[in-house]
Amino acid sequence: MIDTIKSFRYAEPFEPFDIELSSGRVLRVETPDHIAFAELPQGRLAVLNDDGTSLIVSILHVVNVGHLPPAKSGQEET
Repeated sequence: MIDTIKSFRYAEPFEPFDIELSSGRVLRVETPDHIAFAELPQGRLAVLNDDGTSLIVSILHVVNVGHLPPAKSGQEET
């Protein structure tokens, strides 16, 4: 799954994409600068938000990556 995320991150031209977690939460990656990968420990990524917050996620919790349909009303999206 990490290779899939990296392929979206380094795509030319870049297109915003979504990362869906096992909790159902969807993280939006607006630009290549909004995501970072940990070298050690491996299997971690950080999604950065415009408000200065970030979320570090284990790759084990990623269930889907891509251009997902818009969230249903009432569902949180970051």
